[in-house]
Amino acid sequence: MTELYDSLSVLYKSLPSGTDSEWREALKSVLYGGELLADEASCYGKQQNDRNRGKRKEYARRHGNGERVTEFSAIMVAEPRPEDKQYVPSGAVLPVAPESGEVLPVGVAGDEADRAIALLSEFPAEPEADRPGEGTDVLLDPERVRQVRKRVTGGEEMSILFVSDTHIGYENRAITGSGKTVSWIDEISSVDTIKRIVEIAIDRDVDAVIHTGDILDHEVDADTLDTVAIWFEVLSAAGIPMYCIVGSHDHTSYEPDHPESVNGIAWLKEQVKNGRLTELSTSPTPVAGGPVDAYGISAGSVGIDDVGKFQSREWKPSDIAFGAASPGPNILCLHDGLTPYRRSDADVELDQLLAQSRVSFDCVLIGDEHRPKNRDFENGYSFKAGDGTSVFYTGPAMRISEPYRNRDAFVTEISISDTGVTTTRHPV
Repeated sequence: MTELYDSLSVLYKSLPSGTDSEWREALKSVLYGGELLADEASCYGKQQNDRNRGKRKEYARRHGNGERVTEFSAIMVAEPRPEDKQYVPSGAVLPVAPESGEVLPVGVAGDEADRAIALLSEFPAEPEADRPGEGTDVLLDPERVRQVRKRVTGGEEMSILFVSDTHIGYENRAITGSGKTVSWIDEISSVDTIKRIVEIAIDRDVDAVIHTGDILDHEVDADTLDTVAIWFEVLSAAGIPMYCIVGSHDHTSYEPDHPESVNGIAWLKEQVKNGRLTELSTSPTPVAGGPVDAYGISAGSVGIDDVGKFQSREWKPSDIAFGAASPGPNILCLHDGLTPYRRSDADVELDQLLAQSRVSFDCVLIGDEHRPKNRDFENGYSFKAGDGTSVFYTGPAMRISEPYRNRDAFVTEISISDTGVTTTRHPV
């Protein structure tokens, strides 16, 4: 807390007379309070007084020259830009934006202000201190930052391959006798399906893959998982990250019945540990380091690490608290029966979940259903929530339900930016 406050103070006091007024106001808001500070946020100056037991001057004496901190261990700092050194005291360093890795600028002209404010917004609303804060997640006014980041990024578009219900190991049902099967099960290969998905992702040069659950079937053997892991590694080596939530069949794979089946959850944990998978949660996950944040609620609101710990997998919208998002587009991923796809047998009221959310979602990606709504293969994969939020399903990635007897399964490429969401289907 002290290091960040002190280094920003040096920056603010170094601003030349001709610097952009909005950049000056942004720094002032963060340090001392002002119109660009988010409504619930507290300025760093107040937090320095309220949350740190020691005084700033004491810290500066121990870790600096008595006037300012010169030894930094809690934040990243760097020398000023060459064009800014004339304004900054000799030997002083400035804070580095934690996400972009850029040192904050000093002399900022009007056309540079948006970029500077976007960098400043990367700093936490409540830096680490001796005492806890109030739980605020947003530092600068979100709408203002959204506007400047949109201008900085030019409405950057991201492409995401949306995948669901791969049911890796489904063909084992013919051996284990566990679970219903389609009559064409001998035509199905989950390994070939994963291979095809990886090929599509690489060929389309997507930024990321998002899987909305039932990655695994409820019985899967070690050889199949070993081969799939190789294809996951191919995807990772191509620089395409995969994000996921887990579904009901993933949960069941935790304790398989057949002697040749293995613990699927243990395998998923290994993929996460090795960096081949990233599990989504109610906290924002930046997709491929870009402007899009993804959130996820696994089936029953029970994630990979908690499978086996809970008897009940039921949840209500009021149980969910989403972490504050950055100003870019936001995606929510779900794997439960929900409205508006279902009616009386829905597990979750999507409209209630969206209404109580502190995050505004640009679209919702769902799993679990295995068929288009109303068996409408043209229009049954996309619909609207009550508030107009777009909801998408991509169907199972393998032909594992009767509606796909004579139809190809597919995955969906989603292009998302501040201007909207578009979709393109790719047969598997």
